[in-house]
Formats: sequence, C-alpha cells, structure tokens
Amino acid sequence: MRKQGKLRLQRHRNKPQKQKQPTQNQEPIYSSDSDAASGDEWADMLDEEEQKYILGRIAKQPNLLSNVPEEDKKEQKKPKKRKIMRDSTSNTAVSSDSGAESETDNSDVEEKYEAEMAERPAKKLRPLLPIKTKDGILERSEECEDTDSDEEQPDEAPETSESILEESQDSDSGMEVTGEEGKGTEEVVTAVQLLAARRDKLKHEKLRIGALCSSLLENPEKKLKNLYPILYLMDEHLKDGTPNLVSVRKLASVSAAEVFRYILPDYAIRHQDYSDVKLKKETLALYKYEKELLEFYKRYLQRLEKAASVLRRKKGDNRQVEDSEVSLALVSLRCLCALLEARPQFNYAGNIAQSVLPFLACSAEARDAVTQCCKQVFTDDNKGEITLKIVRLINQLVKKRGTRLHPGALECLLALRIRDVDLDADADLKYKKRQEEKHKKRIVNLSKKEKKRAKKLKEVERELLETEARESSEARKKQLTEVTKTVFHIYFRILKTAPKSQLLEAVLNGLAKFSHVINVEYYSELVSLLARLCSDEELGARARLQCARTALAVLAAAGDALNFDPAHFHAHVYANAINVHAGSTCGEGRVVLEAVCEVSTRARRVSPAVVRALAKRLGTLALQTAPHAALAALHLVHNLMQSSSSLQSLLETEEAAGGGRYDAQCGAPAQCGAQCAVLHDLPALRRHYHPAVRQAAAALLARTAPFHKSPMQIYEEYDGSQMSFKPAIPPPQRDQLAAHSKKTAQHVWARQHFKQHCHIVEDNVQMNICFT
Repeated sequence: MRKQGKLRLQRHRNKPQKQKQPTQNQEPIYSSDSDAASGDEWADMLDEEEQKYILGRIAKQPNLLSNVPEEDKKEQKKPKKRKIMRDSTSNTAVSSDSGAESETDNSDVEEKYEAEMAERPAKKLRPLLPIKTKDGILERSEECEDTDSDEEQPDEAPETSESILEESQDSDSGMEVTGEEGKGTEEVVTAVQLLAARRDKLKHEKLRIGALCSSLLENPEKKLKNLYPILYLMDEHLKDGTPNLVSVRKLASVSAAEVFRYILPDYAIRHQDYSDVKLKKETLALYKYEKELLEFYKRYLQRLEKAASVLRRKKGDNRQVEDSEVSLALVSLRCLCALLEARPQFNYAGNIAQSVLPFLACSAEARDAVTQCCKQVFTDDNKGEITLKIVRLINQLVKKRGTRLHPGALECLLALRIRDVDLDADADLKYKKRQEEKHKKRIVNLSKKEKKRAKKLKEVERELLETEARESSEARKKQLTEVTKTVFHIYFRILKTAPKSQLLEAVLNGLAKFSHVINVEYYSELVSLLARLCSDEELGARARLQCARTALAVLAAAGDALNFDPAHFHAHVYANAINVHAGSTCGEGRVVLEAVCEVSTRARRVSPAVVRALAKRLGTLALQTAPHAALAALHLVHNLMQSSSSLQSLLETEEAAGGGRYDAQCGAPAQCGAQCAVLHDLPALRRHYHPAVRQAAAALLARTAPFHKSPMQIYEEYDGSQMSFKPAIPPPQRDQLAAHSKKTAQHVWARQHFKQHCHIVEDNVQMNICFT
C-alpha cells in the first residue's frame, strides 16, 4: 500500500497533498451577468457571423471570458467592405455589436459603451476612381478590411519612392489621404511633405551604407558580412514587399563596386578540397574568408547583370521602360565595366566580359562605356588571356549582328597592343619540328647514361627560362598571335561579305594600323580589293580616301615584298585633297595627312614629281583647314623636303629653268607641272591668327624644322575641336596693346581727293536699308 501510495503516515495528516486537476476539459466559470448574457439574449443581439466568430474563439480559448468584468465589452469582427460616398456624412449611426450587455439595462454602461465607440480609431479608407454625374465629379472611397496581422504589427513599413509618388499624385488630384494613426480625422499629405519624407529616407540610407562600407574597409576579414545589408539594398523590393528607392539601389551598387575594387586581389582564387586535410588555424580562416568573398562577389555580379539587362531589348519587345530603370541599368553597367578594368585577372572576369560585350549593340551611352572599358583592359593587360577572350566575343557579336552592328563597336580593337607578332611563324614551327625529329632519332640510339644526362640538362634549361621570365613572354606572344588572327578574321570577313556597309570605315582604320603584321600571302589580294573599292563611285568620298590610305599603309609595310604600282592611290589622294577645308569636310583632313605620311615613309621609291605635287597640295591645304591640321601639313612638308633635295626649290622665288605652268586643277600629280610650283602659301600663313601657325611658317621659310614630333602627334596635340586653343595662347601684354593703339591713332588719308570724294558720297547718299 505504501508503494501504491494508498498508505497515509502520521506526519502527513496535517498536510494533505493537493491533487492536480486536469485543465484540458475544465469549463470556464462565468459570473452571473455573463451567464445571463451567454443565453439566448446575447444571441438575439448579434449577427450570425458574429455568433460564429465568438463561438470559435471560445472553442480555441476556453478561459477567454473568465476574467472579463461586467462593464467590459468584447471586440467583434469588423464588418465587410462597404463603399462610402465622399459627399455623404461621415458621422454614421454606430450599431451596438461590440459586445454583450448585462441583463440590467444600466444607463451608465450605455454611456461608457458610446464613449468607447467614439474613441475607436477611424476605419482605413482607400480612394476610388471618381464618377462624373450631372452635378459634377463625385469623389469615392471604400473601407479597407483590417486583418489580424495589421493589428499585431502596428509599425508601418517606411515609405518608398514609388508609394510617395502615388500619394503625391492622389493629393494633387484632390483625393484626401487618411492615416490609421489619426483619430478619425482625414489629413491631406502635401507634395512637400512627401518629398521631405523621401529626402529623410535617402539621407538615412546614405549614412547606413557609408557606415557599413567604412567599417568593412577597416577590417575586411572580420566585417565581410557587412555586405549582406548592402546587397539587400540593391534588391527591387524589400522584405515587406514594398518597392525600394531607385536612388538607394544606385548608391548601394556604386558603394559595393568601390569596396570590391579595394578588397579584391589581383590574382584568381583557386580552391581545392581540404575536407580530408588538417589545416592550420590561420590557413583555415583565410580559406573561409576567400570562399565567402567569392560568394558575395558572385551575388553582387548577378544583381548588376539583372539590373543592366533592361538596356538589352529583345526583338518584338515594345514595352515602355521608365527613365529611372534606364539610369539604374547604366549605373550597373558602369559598375561591371569598372570591376573588369580594375581586376581583369580575378575570378569571373570572363563572365563579366561575356555579359558586358553584347551592350556594344545597344544605345550610345552603353556602347561608349563598354568601349572605354575594353580599351583600358587592352592597355593594361600583360598576359593576354582576357584580351583574347574579349576579341573572340567581339567576333561572335559581329557574326551574330552582321551589318546591323554599329561601327563604334569595332573602335575598341584599335587599342590592341599588337607589335612583335609574326604571323609567318607557322613555317618556322614546321622547320623546328623537322629538326627535333632528327634529334629524336639520335637520342634513341643513346645509352642510358647519356639519356639521363640529356634529361637533366633539359630540366636545368627550363629552370633558367623560368628565372629569366622567357616562358611567360613566349606565352604572351602566343596569345597575341591568336588575338591578331581573330582581329584580321573579323576585318577580312566584313570586306568580303559587306564591303559597302557602315562597318567599312572601322575595318579600314584597323587594317591601316595593323598592316605591319599582315601575312605576306594576303598583301596582293588585299591591295587589289582596296583598288576596286577606291574606284567604286557608290562609296562616299571619305570611304574612298580611307581605302587609298589603307592601301598606301599596306604598301609601306610590305616594302619590296609586293610588286604593285601605287600611282592610282597617289592620284586619288592628290585629287581629293583640294576639296578638304575647315567646314563640313574637316574630318577628311586627317585621312589625307595619314595617307601622305605613308607616302613620305617610302618617298625615295616614289617619283620626285609626285612628291613635289603632294608637297604643294599640302601647302594649299594648310590655308583652308583648322590650325592643328595646318600645323601637321607644314611639318609634313618639311619631312618631304628632307627626304628629297629637289623639293628645296619650292622655297625659291626665281622662275624655274624649264617652261610650263603649274595647274592646280589637274588631277594627275605627275602631269600637273609641279616642277614650276612655288610655295606662295607660306607668306600668307605668316600672318595667320594662330601664333603656332605663324611660327611654323616662319621656320619653314628659314629651312628649319618647325617641330620635333610626328605630324599626327601635332594634329592631336593642337586639336581645337573643343573650342579652345591647345596649347593655350597667352593674352597680349599692355605694351603691345599700347603700341597697337598708337599705330591706329596715327592713321591718315594717303590721297586727299579720295577723302573728299568719300565725304561727299557719305553726305549725299541716303543710307536707308530695307530688309525684305
């Protein structure tokens, strides 16, 4: 009995044990008033839905009404939506459905109930579209149903730019905006208040982003998780579903880009599986840090790519894109380009290039950003891997888009550093292979000791090459060779398939720049193709000049390897140079100067009459072009004089011994009578408004070099296309101004009778000018 707990000892008589009562089926104890109200009387006072609601709550929580005092009222579920006209009275009769009353109809209880109903918050209204009636426009609104979650979460989410703009539009249109926190009164939110709220929100996010980035830069290893909220602010929607401010997304994108540019290393991170290897504590910490850094970097790039995809419109997509989305896309694209420029050897550099280069076929702003990025990468790349990747992607883009591609997409190829590249190395490789096979046959017949010795020598030589960095240079040369082959593949395919497309100018510029690395086998075919294009009248004047310039560049690079008469190209350049001036054809002046530069490199293999005619034409060109083009032309004339001593007679004023006359309108330089030409343009250029042109003309007349730079460098340095002198011209001194004023004050009439005639005409003629 003691083990069963039935035996009661003496010491337990005064302290009986309390048995725990089950609470699951315990019935709530109500007061007399509540019992009375729980009968049929309270059921008559409530609707059917309210009765179901109360019975459901009591079934879930039996003790819900156990401690409710007499005079308290139970909250009931709010009624369904109902439309309320704006012009109707806002003070409607309140039904007595907020709780059950006691059996005794006490007036104090009723008064307290009415006071509580008056203190209840106003119902949330949502504006509706207005209705046009006979009496005018009628504004409407409807009640919004408040859920339990709204009651449990009283704190509202911060306003975003989109919601602020919508509210400002509603307020401007005359609709009133009500808040839940008000006491039943409608408050109108003005546009100034909305803009102030947006400003405060933006200021708060700026401070937050700045604090996160600064703490991260102080200690990246420990504060790397600060990137979580920064990446969160780049999302389109926040966690509560409200849209994020576009300005905040821009700030987060740019700030994260600067942080990554600072903390990312210059090398690629390659991780192995160290799960079965025991590592040191420091090594394990570094491994985890690099792994997390790669994960954050990947997420950041994915967000940027998604935001920038707005600029790439698919075929048939006619949806209207907002300006804010376009500006955000441009910012994201610039961030991608900045990361590719800063860390071209880091992880995901190829992925960035693959996502960025298709924007070469988009708008001008996106194309310019990608072009500048590619130029910078080509300039800074020392290994050649990312350069080869970008060139191959451009090749794929040209294949895909064809002639629809903008010419600016190929401008970045001009920044390639292709110098010591030999495309004829295939023959050398074949010769080396033959020699190695012969050497291999000798090694087969060697003894074991000799083979071991040869193997050790090869290892030592390989180590020496590594110390001298020859192996890396050889790898770079291979990469550049592949780059050059891909570039010329692009150019030749466009020349053959679409020679009259808008890409012709970019192709000709590239061929002229990289003509020194073209394979000898393609010289004759390329020059004949350019000769046909130069004679094609369907092409514009600028395109034909570029064809002649490119052909002359190819001939200058080929040297004596190509047996081709360039007289046709000389005549074309000479005949069209007279049409170039400082107006609409100013862009063609650079092409003419480059073509004559190519002629000057091989002036000793050109007829003296042709060289003399080109020098005379450059003097005429200097009179009618901009100052920077005139300076380059004068310096080029000096170079031609240095290459041929017969051109010194251009500066002599005496008549030539032979008969004849110089014909400037003749299109053939060998038949225009250039032996009788004299540079009468130089005295006129000595009175040019630009001081540098005056000095160059005086130096040329004195038979000295006007500059110690190349003509194209002078053209770039003195380019005044931005409406400013380069270099800047110093203002005149006071002494010069005083001397000039004295000279003008001492003006007198040389002929007195002409002075009297001018006064008579001025006094007698009526100067009434009518404009019709």
